Amino acid sequence: MEMKKTVFYIITGEMDRARMALMVARRSAEFKRFQDVKVILQGPSEKLLLDENPEIKDNIDFLIKNHNIDSACKFIAEQMNISDPIIKRGVELKPGGERLAALVNDDYVPLVF
Repeated sequence: MEMKKTVFYIITGEMDRARMALMVARRSAEFKRFQDVKVILQGPSEKLLLDENPEIKDNIDFLIKNHNIDSACKFIAEQMNISDPIIKRGVELKPGGERLAALVNDDYVPLVF
């Protein structure tokens, strides 16, 4: 069976749900459950990129190091005034909807949280 590519589209404001999505994305990438794993953060979940909670930071660090985080939404980051720290963290800011469409059009299956 051919493995699929997936994009975790994390947009929830429920931080427990967003943290779970990050953990599942990390484990999916780490254990090669899909051909490729990408993550897009949009909305309140973008704040997780700056969270100092050790579990969250560890998952984010892994996903950044392994090039799994595609982007965070530029428009929302600017609205929340967190663009600079996100960029310093090593995450690109791009239009969230455009990135989601590009990945879906490249045969990524979206998992939405």
